[in-house]
Parts: sequence; C-alpha cells; structure tokens
Amino acid sequence: LDGVKDGYRYPTIIIRLCLAVYVLTDASLGTIQDIVTITFDERPSRQRINEWISDTIGDPERHRKPTKFGKLVQNELPTYSGIYTYDEQYIEIDHGDAYRLTLYDSLMQAPVAELVVSSLKKEVIAEFLTNALADKPIYAVTTDGRSDYAEIVEDDLGELVAEECGVAHHRCLFHFLRNIRDALSRELESVHHSNQRKVRMAIVTSEFKQALRAQSYPAAVRRFEQVLDRDKLEPLPPKLEKYVSDVMEQFDTYVGHLRDEWIPSTTNDCEQYYSNTQSAQRLRRLHNLERINGVLWQQQRIRTVKEGLISREESVELAQEMFPGISSDAVSELFIDSKQRYLRSRDLEVD
Repeated sequence: LDGVKDGYRYPTIIIRLCLAVYVLTDASLGTIQDIVTITFDERPSRQRINEWISDTIGDPERHRKPTKFGKLVQNELPTYSGIYTYDEQYIEIDHGDAYRLTLYDSLMQAPVAELVVSSLKKEVIAEFLTNALADKPIYAVTTDGRSDYAEIVEDDLGELVAEECGVAHHRCLFHFLRNIRDALSRELESVHHSNQRKVRMAIVTSEFKQALRAQSYPAAVRRFEQVLDRDKLEPLPPKLEKYVSDVMEQFDTYVGHLRDEWIPSTTNDCEQYYSNTQSAQRLRRLHNLERINGVLWQQQRIRTVKEGLISREESVELAQEMFPGISSDAVSELFIDSKQRYLRSRDLEVD
C-alpha cells in the first residue's frame, strides 16, 4: 500500500501523528499512545513510537559540532543575514543546573545554533558564539546588558571578520530599561531621600528613558544631551547615575537600532523562541544529553518551517523530512502570517 512504508506495520499517517504530537507538544509516550488509540483504534507500543521518533531525529551528528564545552546543535539555513540576537535560558535537568545558549538570525527569523552548558562563564559564551558563527557573515549581535558581551562580540567575533569591518554590538533596550526601572523603585523606597528629591529623581529618570525610546537617532541625541545637564543629574544617586554614564560612554550600543533599521532593539526573538518551543519544561525531564540535543534540533527545524524566511520549496522539503507523507498544501498551512507575506512578495518578484 502507498500509505505504508516498506518494513512498517502501521500506515504513515499514524507515524506522522505520533511525530507531530511529540514535536509540537510536551506529551509523554504513553499520552501519544492514547491519542493514536482514540484516533485510529490502533495501539502501537511505546517502544515502537520511540523508534519512530528516533528515526525522525535521524543521524543528527552531521548537525552537531564538537566544542570545548559540548556539542553545538546547528540549524541548516540556505543563507544567513549577519544580524543576530543571543540569549540564554536557565533549565534544571537531572545532572544539575544547566543553560541553553541560543543564537538566532533576526532577519531570517530562525535559530542558528544552540548549546547546553553548565556554566555562563565568559569563555564558555565566547566559545559558543565563535563556533556558531565561524563560517557565517557577521554584522551585528544584540545581547542583554552583561558586561562581558561587549568584549566577546567586538573582540572574539571581530577576529572572524575583516579588520576594517568589525562587528557591531547592540544591547537589549528592554533589559536595560527594566534594570533602570528596578533601580529607581529601590531608590524611591529608601528612607534616605527626601520626597522632593524622589520627585526630581523620577522626573530625570523618566526623561532619560524617553531619550532611549526616541523615534529617531537625532532625537535620541538631542534628548540625551538635555539629560546630561549637571543640574538635572544632581538628584540622581550613584547607582542611577551609573546608567547615564554607561550610555554616555557607549551611546550607539543602546540606540544603534535607530541608525540601522535591521538591528533589533531587543532580544525578543530568542525570548519568543523559548516560549513557543516549550523546551524548558521538556528538557527538565530528559536524562540523556543526546536526547536533549535531539529535541533542540527538532525545535530548530519546526521553527524554521513555520517562521523562517526560506523558500516554499525548502520549507516543504524540511517538513517532509520531519513528517513523512505530509502534503505541500498542509505544510503551507503551517506558515505564520509574516512568512505568508514574505512568500507572496517572492512570488510577485518572480512574476
């Protein structure tokens, strides 16, 4: 029968259902078994379902690059934009605390590489980023505000590109503004400041935040120069004044997105990827690092199919590798709205 692969007892549609539930949800093998029974009146064993899942993962060794701190799980994109975001996710798994490092292509809207490590030391992150980007274009990387990141991006990644080009480092504006808000809240709760000083402190901090939220680069410069007025800075305590000093020293790393529209202002791409893939919960229950890497690889591929700005043909081919027998029309239904618009614009260009 066309619907049954050689050497298989069950139809392809049952296998595809098991794979879809496994990839898209946090269901256990027992739950997948129940879903198949309810849907098709068939009950493959958990071992057989597990074999199907393992076969779909295939031989991911070609997608894994050995590094000093573990195996890098790499996605396969037809091209890379050179504009990336980097973030990490804390996960608690059986062998102890761990971190999921993620590099995301902001313009292609797809993950580039991931690595599970036990430490967030500077050398670990530098090793991850340099290995993930060793053979790819690099123009800009957006990170959160940790001080080590600037040196890693500008120095370690800078060595991978031509000396006259360099790599632009951009700090996540969301994280930075949140830190300012938290610092201001602590100062407003302090008994060491008068009410009058607290009001002035709040006004100056608000003006400072508005400078970073400006709609254009010249407007940001103009507003920031107004904040730097010494009379205005006087009510700021040292912790808040340090934020102003940091921006003064590295202004473009905070508002670089206003000079170049392609640079993302935040690391939201990674944050959304984490929340949509549900991998934090799944990884906590897995005992084997190989299995964890298999899940990461699957999540990279399904994200690329649904949202990655790659061609329709490449998307269909990738989806059919994951879900045997799925039609090209069904794959198209998986595409989110922004990808649908992207593909329509490509079709118009061809016409």
